[in-house]
Amino acid sequence: MQKTLLKILLPALFLFGSFGPAKAEALSLELADSLSYQYYLAADWDQLLVLGKQAQKEGIDFKYLQQRLGYACFMQKQYYKSIRHYQQALKFDPQDKLTQLYLYYNGLNTGMRSFARYYAGKLAKTDFEQYTEDSGFRPLDAIDVEYSYKLAAHNQRDNANYQRFGINTFLTYQLSLYQSVSRFRQRSDQVNLSKQNEYYALLGWTPLQRLSFGLAYHYVDTKVLLGEDVYPYPGHVFLGKMDFWHQRLLFSLSASDFRNDYVRSSQLAAHLGLGFAGANNIYLKSSLFRVFENRVYEGSSGWRYIFKQTAGIMLFDKIWTEASVNVGNLDNFVDLDGLYIYNSLDRSTFRSGLSTYWYINKHWTFYLNYTYDTKNIVLYNEFYTQQSITGGLLWKL
Repeated sequence: MQKTLLKILLPALFLFGSFGPAKAEALSLELADSLSYQYYLAADWDQLLVLGKQAQKEGIDFKYLQQRLGYACFMQKQYYKSIRHYQQALKFDPQDKLTQLYLYYNGLNTGMRSFARYYAGKLAKTDFEQYTEDSGFRPLDAIDVEYSYKLAAHNQRDNANYQRFGINTFLTYQLSLYQSVSRFRQRSDQVNLSKQNEYYALLGWTPLQRLSFGLAYHYVDTKVLLGEDVYPYPGHVFLGKMDFWHQRLLFSLSASDFRNDYVRSSQLAAHLGLGFAGANNIYLKSSLFRVFENRVYEGSSGWRYIFKQTAGIMLFDKIWTEASVNVGNLDNFVDLDGLYIYNSLDRSTFRSGLSTYWYINKHWTFYLNYTYDTKNIVLYNEFYTQQSITGGLLWKL
């Protein structure tokens, strides 16, 4: 739909375009317009992008040139570069609906859903609304399920399992609500059974095209069963975050607070992400967490740092691969906007993982993850390894 739509609309909107052979003369605005229009019609994206660089050197810039360059990058799957060109086009005409539409498409193709829906809101109640396949209020936008099996390499720890079910709701074009329920189970020699039921909610708000906020709440109903005895450790996580985009750069700040009757862990984090130009859409994200922890039952407190590095690449069409590594004491660590809280019996001191996402079609996404942990039994100061396999499915309605 995205390609067909532009073929219908672009020639009608690019009124500057004219036909004629290229001439050996200094580049002017009129010549840049004529050549870029010819290259667009011929689908000669490489030549169009070369012309764009030449025009930039000559100080030539106008809306239609940026739109054509944005579309050339879009067709070559260079979505971050396409966003940059369309945002430049928007400076010439902030109300241009075609520009807003392709910013919406690029947002979807880079996984920036809140960015995409911001522009979908700009297209509401216009002739372009039919091409967004989005609406302001969607009580049931998507459903996702996840299952994880964790293999513990220690004779006093049984394998663990984790299940999660989530739904996403769009309240308006700028407001979203994600909710999930989950459960964790693990047996050990010292503890007959550790189990945890959880509820999570994240409210997202995107007031501006480059700015979004989030508020999250996560309830954990932790119980330890020793024979006939049950010891409850209910806890609460509160999290706030801010994301700011500038071209291919993402800067985020987050703060969270996890507490129960025995421990309180406060966490501050700064995140820096960068998307690279190119058909593989390589993406890097670095996160630094400062954790302050007060253990009530021990009467002790202290702080520590955790570093997380993520790298993603689109190796094949519709297949996205992402690798990550965590360094530091991950005890009571809050990750991924508060969706995960790592407060299991044994703390992780190192974690690395590899995930693959397969975008089967516009409705279905399948993902598979492998994670390797170094775990620490604090009581004996023993270390062991844990390997996890996680599978998940997302259904976009």
